[in-house]
Amino acid sequence: MILSMLEDGLVVKKNCEIPMFDYSCNVLCVGAGSAGCYAADSAAREGAKVFLLELGENIGGMHVCGNVTKYYYGARGGNHEEDDQKSKDDTVFLTNGRHWEQRQLHITERLLKSGVTLLCRHSVIGLYFDGNRVVGILAFDGTREISIRADITIDATSDGHLIRMTDVKKRYGRPSDGSFVPFGVFLCYTKNGALYSQNNDSGIMNHYSEKDFSRNTILAHANAYRMIENEELVSCALYTGVREGLTYEGEDSVLYENVLFHKLPQRILFWAYSDLDRHGSLRATEENLFQNWWVISNLSTVTMSIPVSMGSVVPKGVKGLVTAGRCFSCDTYIQSAVRMNRDMFRMGECIGTAAAMAALSDMDFSDVDYESYLKRVKERGCFGKYSDIEFSFDNSYKMYLDKMASMGRIPDPQYEGLPLDASIYEPIEFDVNKKFQLLKTDAPGVAIWSCYVNPNKEIIKRRLYREMRNTEEPLYRYNCAITLGLLEDKRALPILRDIVRSRDCFFFTDNRRSNQFRSAVAVCLLGRIGSAEDLPILFELLSDQEINRQMYHTLKPNYLYHKVADRNFVYFAMLTHACMAIYKIYRRQGLCMEELHRRFEDLFRDDRLLRLVTDATSGEAAYEELDGFFKYVLKITGSQLCPSSE
Repeated sequence: MILSMLEDGLVVKKNCEIPMFDYSCNVLCVGAGSAGCYAADSAAREGAKVFLLELGENIGGMHVCGNVTKYYYGARGGNHEEDDQKSKDDTVFLTNGRHWEQRQLHITERLLKSGVTLLCRHSVIGLYFDGNRVVGILAFDGTREISIRADITIDATSDGHLIRMTDVKKRYGRPSDGSFVPFGVFLCYTKNGALYSQNNDSGIMNHYSEKDFSRNTILAHANAYRMIENEELVSCALYTGVREGLTYEGEDSVLYENVLFHKLPQRILFWAYSDLDRHGSLRATEENLFQNWWVISNLSTVTMSIPVSMGSVVPKGVKGLVTAGRCFSCDTYIQSAVRMNRDMFRMGECIGTAAAMAALSDMDFSDVDYESYLKRVKERGCFGKYSDIEFSFDNSYKMYLDKMASMGRIPDPQYEGLPLDASIYEPIEFDVNKKFQLLKTDAPGVAIWSCYVNPNKEIIKRRLYREMRNTEEPLYRYNCAITLGLLEDKRALPILRDIVRSRDCFFFTDNRRSNQFRSAVAVCLLGRIGSAEDLPILFELLSDQEINRQMYHTLKPNYLYHKVADRNFVYFAMLTHACMAIYKIYRRQGLCMEELHRRFEDLFRDDRLLRLVTDATSGEAAYEELDGFFKYVLKITGSQLCPSSE
C-alpha cells in the first residue's frame, strides 16, 4: 500500500503496511462546504454510512463562513431549498433570513438527521492507495493522527486538497500566464437601519501559497474601509472568497467551447446555470474564443445552461476518488461559471447520490447505472431546472429599472437581481437571418455571434462588406466592420482604424454590466488582422498625452452599477488591448522582438503608466491586475527575442 502526501507542495509517496483503520465507511466526504454538506447528506439519505471531515470549526463553506448568503444564478431545486425556507422563517433582527449562523444551524440539523458523522478540526494529510484506487485517508485532529477507510472518497475542499496528493495532471489559473482572477472579502454593514453586504474584488493572489494568501487577505481586510462610506461596518467574512483554483485532467472535461457550440456529453451529472462570471477587468490576455464571446460580441452576461458530465468529477486513472465543488475537470472559463452556491448545493447532492449508489453496489463511481441515477436525482429536484434554456438574457434588471422609474425612485446600487424565475429570461436564438438587423442597433452582440457561428462564412462576409460599404449610418457601418474583423476579413481594416483613430466614444448596451468599449474592441481586432501600418496609432495609445483626452475622464460604462471604480476602466481597456495588439503584430509579421521588449521596458520602468490608470496600492485588485499584466508582457516579449512568425 502507498501513502501519498504533500510536502512543500510536491507529491511524496511512501510504502506502508495495510493500516488498521480507526474508522470505516461507505462514503467519506472531505470538506463541509456548499457542495460537501449536501454530498454527505444525500449519500446518507441513500443508505450509506458517511463521514464528513472539515478543516475548520464551522461548516457551510462560503455560503456560511463567507457570508455569501445571497444567490447569483445557479438553478433552483434540491434539498437546500428546505434549509433556505427555514432560514427565512426565522425571526432574527436585521438578518432577513440571510445570517450565516442561521444557515449553519439548519445544515447541522440536516446532517444530524440523516446520520452523517461530522468531524470538524480534522486536516487530511495523506491518501492511502491500493494500486490506483484511493481506499482511505490519514487525518490529523490537532492532537493525533487517525485513519479512515472508505469505498468512495469525495474531495469537496473546492481547492482540490486531495487531488493535489495524486499524480493526476493539474492546471492552475489563466491559460496565458497562470494567474488567478481577483478574490473577494465579503463585508456586512448597516445603512439607515438595514443590513447590507458587499463583495468587491479585493486583490489577486496564489492561494496555494500560505505566505501569499496570508499577506493578501490581511491587506484586503485593511483596505476594507475604502469600500464603506458613511456606514457602520459589522463584519468581514470569516472565509476569503477565492473564485477559482486548480482544475485537473479528468476522465472527461467540461470546456466552454463545447458549451458555446452546443456539444453535449453522453452522461450528464447535473446542469449548472450561470453566465461566464469572469472577475477582474483584464480581457486582453484571454483566449481568442473567449474574447470572441465576451469582448467582440459583448455577450458577457448571457446566461447559459452548462452540462457537467459524470466523467468531469473523476480524476483520470484514479479510482475511488471524485470531486465535488468548483474543483473539477474543466477549463478556467467554465470554472468561472460552475461555482455558484445553488449549483454547488445541487452538484454535491448529485455526487453524494451517485457515490452512495456506487459504494453500496460495490462498484466504481463511473460504473453506476445511469438511468437509475437520473431517476433518483430528478426525483430529488437537483438535476437542473433550466436545462431547457440554452442561452438567454436576464431581464430582471430591466424590470427593476422600469419599476424604479414608474415610482420616481433612484435605482439602488446594491440591487442584485430579482428572485430567480425562468419568466424573467429572454431566450436567445443565434440565427443570422433573424438577428442580422441588430447590427443597426447599440446592442449588436447576438447578431455578431450569429455571424461568427454561421457555417456559411463567405456568404456572411460578402453581405457584411456590402452593407458596410453602402450604409450611411455610422453605427451600422462600425458594427459590420467589427463583425467582418471577427471573421478575419481584412476589408474591415480601414473602418477599424478609423474607430481607433477617432477614439470612438461608445459602449455597447447588450448587458446589464461589463459592456465593452467599441474602440477597445477595434484595437483587439487590429492585433489579429492588422499590420505594421497599425503600430504608430497603437503606440500612440501608450503615450503620456493619451490620458489627457476628455473621454478617459468623462465616459463611464453604461450598466446598472459600476464595480470598477478603483481604476479608469476606459483607459485600462485601451492600454491593455493596445499592448497585446502590438505584441501580436510584431510576432505575426516577424518583426524585431528585442526592439519591442526594450520599448516595453522603457514604458514599464516605473509606475508612471500604472498611475495613469489607478491610484490603488499594492494588494488591491486594480494595482495587482495591471502590475501583473505589465510583468506578463515583458515575459512574453523577453522570451521571443528572435524574430518569429505565427
